[in-house]
Amino acid sequence: MVRIKFLLIGVLFLDSSQESSGAAAGMGIMAVQYGLLFSILALIISSKRKRAPVNVHEQLLQLGELKEKNIISEYEFDQKKEKLLFKIK
Repeated sequence: MVRIKFLLIGVLFLDSSQESSGAAAGMGIMAVQYGLLFSILALIISSKRKRAPVNVHEQLLQLGELKEKNIISEYEFDQKKEKLLFKIK
């Protein structure tokens, strides 16, 4: 439905009686309107998606195991731990 409206608007702007600069400006305006509409719809759709809850306790245990096995350093452990604890707040 929306695409049809933009197509009709585009046809009006491409009328041969108008100057080419006016037609180009009209097409530019149409592109901006379409881009804004698409951006708003994408934002709405992405905000409605449910995210899986973060199990901080489980992830902290996994980080502790990685640190004990010397896979990650103490510094990396502290950084990741702070990020996980920030998600709780």
